[in-house]
This record gives sequence, C-alpha cells and structure tokens, in this order.
Amino acid sequence: MLILVVGSFGCAGGETPTPTITPTITPTTTPTPTPSVYVSGTSRGSLDAPVTIIVYSDFQCGLCQKFALTTEKDLERVYIETGKVRLIYKHFIVEGNESLLAAEASECAAEQNKFWPYYDLLMQAHFSPSAEDVTLAKLQAFAQTAGLNMDTFNDDLNSGKFKDKVNHDTEEGRAAGVTGTPTFFINGVPGTGDAPFDVFQKIIDQILAGQPVG
Repeated sequence: MLILVVGSFGCAGGETPTPTITPTITPTTTPTPTPSVYVSGTSRGSLDAPVTIIVYSDFQCGLCQKFALTTEKDLERVYIETGKVRLIYKHFIVEGNESLLAAEASECAAEQNKFWPYYDLLMQAHFSPSAEDVTLAKLQAFAQTAGLNMDTFNDDLNSGKFKDKVNHDTEEGRAAGVTGTPTFFINGVPGTGDAPFDVFQKIIDQILAGQPVG
C-alpha cells in the first residue's frame, strides 16, 4: 500500500501549540460550490464518482486551512465538477473546545445543506489555536453571511445537537490510524501532511487509468 507523507502535520493530537493571535478575516462574499456539483451533508461530488477522498480536518489547523483555500479548489475544478471525485469532510478535533465548537457549528450548517459555504468562511477566517479565537459571535456572523436560518442555527448549536457526531468522526479517525490533521484517504490509500495538488493528481489519475497505486 502506498503511504503518502508530504510535509508535516499542521496539528497533531496531543500537542499544545504556542498561543498566537491571528486577525479574523471576514469575507465580503460567500463562496458556494458550483450548482452542478451534488452536495449532501459534509460531502460534495457525484455519488458515482470513481474516486472518493476522505479528509480528516480541524478548523483551527493551519495546514487544513491551506488545503481548503488552495489544493481543494484545484480538486474541485479538475475532478469534483467533472464527476470524477467525491470529497467527504470528517472532523478530527486536535485543538480542543474551540475547534469542537466550530465543528458543531459547521454541522448546524450542514443540517441546512449549507456546510460548504460555511466551511469556506471558517477556513478563510484563519482561526488559530489561541484562546478565544473562535467565539459564538463569529460563528453566528458567518452563519448569517452564509444565509442560514438563524433561529434554527442557534437552537441546534446551543443544544449540542451535533457534538456526538463530531466526536464520532474523531474516534473513527483514530480507529483508522489518524493522529493529526490534515489526513487524507484516497480510495482507502492514506496520506498525511501538506500534500500539493500534483500529488493528489498523480494518485487520482492512476486510479482513473486503472493502474495499481502502491
């Protein structure tokens, strides 16, 4: 089996990063997936896509943010929009309660089928692991920008409705061998770290061509 290891983890389980303050970036527009892309919950792309990428991620992880804003956009354009790849997002909480809160908020957005616009806003905010970087006010502001029903969003978030789902993703990741973020599985082939687009492209094209990977 090929194990893709590129760079280093942005966030590893059990580590305590040095607190830093990162300015919050509030986008002026709300990014949305191309209408032709099938979206369901925290996944996007055709259910019949021959390649499935599962990514375990944390909203306060710097490498996760980099992936979301760079490599993922190329994957979207080249493979997801063309029906070749389905991307599934899973939570892997390594930064503590603030990451958990952001993940729960994203699930509240998924409940209204707006996970991906909300996900983009969270990643563009460049949340750091510093104390009080993720606040309820920020999460609510992003929800409003994404066009969510605010009464439903607030009720779901305040009730802790999706905490078990987030924790289940994290435990599932640990059982699969995930120790830090971001971690990727491309049709079951594991990869960790800051993998650029051309690394993904090589593996995806091999799979699409029916060639063995590994």
